[in-house]
Amino acid sequence: MNDPMTAHPHMTVSTTRIGSVAVLSVNGEVDMTSAPLLEQEALALLDTDISGLIVDLSGVDFLASMGIALLVELSKRAGDNTGFAVVAHGSATARPLELLGLGEVLAIHPKLDDALVGLGNSPEGVSE
Repeated sequence: MNDPMTAHPHMTVSTTRIGSVAVLSVNGEVDMTSAPLLEQEALALLDTDISGLIVDLSGVDFLASMGIALLVELSKRAGDNTGFAVVAHGSATARPLELLGLGEVLAIHPKLDDALVGLGNSPEGVSE
């Protein structure tokens, strides 16, 4: 199931369901002006019947500190009952998360398939 894309001047967000896992795909820049949109979309998903939430940052070319703090907050909001993972690779996303030591706090994966497996789901039907 695909939901319509939500846009901000510097960022777009789209949602896909893979089984009971919601994948929130983000493209563009996550900064202080766009992070509230990402937060709104993610919190709305956490209020549904999903078993997991994956924030896919594969299309992000700038991740500000507010976006990083939001990922940590979303992980806490997901709690013990909802799995939470982040897809990040490269210097714009994975590198800042690694430098801050957030691999200890967040489940960070280089590919969507890896995140799905990490949440206990099959990556079948997922394209890169």
